Amino acid sequence: MNIIQTENLSKYFGAVKAVDQVSIHVKQGEIYGFLGLNGAGKTTLIRLLLGLIKPDTGTCMLFGKHPKQANKIWNNVGYLIETPHAYPRLSVRENLQLICKLRGFDDHRLINEITDRLNLGEYVHTKEENLSMGNKQRLGLAKALIHRPKLLLLDEPINGLDPAGIVEIRELLQELSEQQGTTIFLSSHILSEIARLTSRIGIIHKGALVKEIKSADLDEQIIMRLHIKTTNNPGAIEVLTDKGFQAQLANDLIEVSDSHAIDQPETISRLLVEQGLPPKLIWVFEEDLEHYFLRIIKA
Repeated sequence: MNIIQTENLSKYFGAVKAVDQVSIHVKQGEIYGFLGLNGAGKTTLIRLLLGLIKPDTGTCMLFGKHPKQANKIWNNVGYLIETPHAYPRLSVRENLQLICKLRGFDDHRLINEITDRLNLGEYVHTKEENLSMGNKQRLGLAKALIHRPKLLLLDEPINGLDPAGIVEIRELLQELSEQQGTTIFLSSHILSEIARLTSRIGIIHKGALVKEIKSADLDEQIIMRLHIKTTNNPGAIEVLTDKGFQAQLANDLIEVSDSHAIDQPETISRLLVEQGLPPKLIWVFEEDLEHYFLRIIKA
């Protein structure tokens, strides 16, 4: 079953295409990463999914229902959009008690459970305005999670968290997906974190979905090259080309793209040494995830 489904969804602000004919389908229990630069349209799409703004064209559905039917799906959805908002003069516990009342339940065990899970236990009596940025983010996540929703829509959920906090949230989201079947739509501009957590990634740029890929397939699309530097690069290229390798000069380095050379650089090194052209430098270059992302949106 598709928990999230959009078809040719578009939203315009004047002449700006904030979301441009986006079609996505997210199944139950899936963690879907929505990746894009700031201003790419990520937050606008989440607002469309929640029914906070109306699309200009296309459709979006949660649990097979339109956002205007929110009364039928509200308690199945948790969300965090951009900056977490809370009442600054209320404590962590008071903010969470208010959320419970708004959602129509009164179970203090849930407050204790979520504050413990997000390491907010020692701050339950602290006013929101006195929390650190990271703990304000944790409070925002607590408000999204407290009612144990079946769907989470999270916009930049790791903002303000330290490295330990990022790992905690990653593990929590993985646990929710694997053990409780929670569907998670995760928006971010940080590709490395998205790749660790999600099963699929959608890349949005200037409002359009430019690529969708399984996280497991990322390794196959990352560019790898063997880089070599010798005292005579043109001569080394001639030797490598004569042996059937695809070698070219790039920025005073020899680039070899053959998979055999990348997997066994010692073979290339031995060949050049035997020809009197010993490498001064030789290493395997692997494109990092951020460069991959930039290459895709520029394509």
